[in-house]
Amino acid sequence: MKRSNVAFLACPLCHGALEVAADNGDEYITQGALRCTHCATIYPIEKRMANLIPLQSTEVHKLREMQGWVNLWEKKGMYANPTTFHSVSLPFIGGMWTEVGAMFVMALETLHLTGQERILDIGAGQGWASRYFAAKGCHVFATDIVEDESYALGRAWAIMDHAGVYFEPMLADGERLPFPDGQFDIVFTSAALHHFVEQGPFLSQAYRVLKPGGRMMVSNEPAIPIFADEAAVTDPMEELEVGIVERRPKVYEYVRSIHKAGFVEVTMDTFATSRATPEQLRAWHLATRPELTLVARPRLRPLIWMICTRLVL
Repeated sequence: MKRSNVAFLACPLCHGALEVAADNGDEYITQGALRCTHCATIYPIEKRMANLIPLQSTEVHKLREMQGWVNLWEKKGMYANPTTFHSVSLPFIGGMWTEVGAMFVMALETLHLTGQERILDIGAGQGWASRYFAAKGCHVFATDIVEDESYALGRAWAIMDHAGVYFEPMLADGERLPFPDGQFDIVFTSAALHHFVEQGPFLSQAYRVLKPGGRMMVSNEPAIPIFADEAAVTDPMEELEVGIVERRPKVYEYVRSIHKAGFVEVTMDTFATSRATPEQLRAWHLATRPELTLVARPRLRPLIWMICTRLVL
């Protein structure tokens, strides 16, 4: 990790300042440790990356998920022939990533980055989004709970080397962020919010580390219809078998949790409607109304029918 970035960190347990307790003496610390000046907790630095996850207070389900991702990749045979090609091309590799890439382009356009922003990328995976933020000149920290060198945050170094940029990858829990209050202009997360058992603690942490007037961009999150049974949707998922948390909240649950965390202005949209003209929006409403009313009619016909009708007026 970059020595100068220690000044932006805080103990995830007590938010006390961190100091370098042991290191190799260079500008970039490859091996060493950080120590909290308040509670004296030690956090190791290994393979150039700080581990700021307080394992002694981490929930069992989260420890299971850390290993669960590796188990899933092994189950899928992804370690048979790993290459850096896909890693350095993310998220623009097509297939299941097509919509992720398109939504990320929309996110970049919406954020209007100047290069002066300090950005926190939570649930960063391999650090693919951080790479593009850093390329624009932003000061970026990328956090995740999985350090795997082929498909998780350990891959960040290959991505940085390829792109000629630097961002700070570190292992950290989204519910115990290792930063003081009011540090970031932007908090970004893509397809990570639905991996928390409860949205509230994570969103409250994101709100805490944002500067006044800061923004949070949540991209590529799945949601289910208002009358759908979440368990029926998630139970068949193979991720659950290996210990990965998979949630499928309803849209109103996202909105409620975001407001409860303290955020004031909340804008939500779908990939299909974000750039639509009024005529295209009307066509979309007309196309989706039959499906929506088929679900709604048997449950709450008078009220829902009225709401669905009003959508297209």
